[in-house]
Amino acid sequence: MIKVTDESYDKFIKSGDKIKILKLGATWCQPCQMAIPPCNELEKELESEVEIGELDIEESPNVPVTLFCKGVPLFVKFKDGKEISRKVGWPGKQELKNWITSS
Repeated sequence: MIKVTDESYDKFIKSGDKIKILKLGATWCQPCQMAIPPCNELEKELESEVEIGELDIEESPNVPVTLFCKGVPLFVKFKDGKEISRKVGWPGKQELKNWITSS
């Protein structure tokens, strides 16, 4: 996963033509930590169409506020720099993959 910060957020969601998934989480959040290895696997499996970024809500507090993040993990899907969908909580690898690849 690509490390995303308040400073790199705009560049991440607007660069290239792949769908962007931003995972917002925290080091103290067990489901957030459980999601890291499967997200890395999904990024490899879907690398031709998707980029996955990870933002720590404590290191970069501004983006979570602008995205109205009320719980973590929060997965936000972007296309052409615009939010198209979001999913709160850790749904498991297969459900996350289904969500990522759905239009």
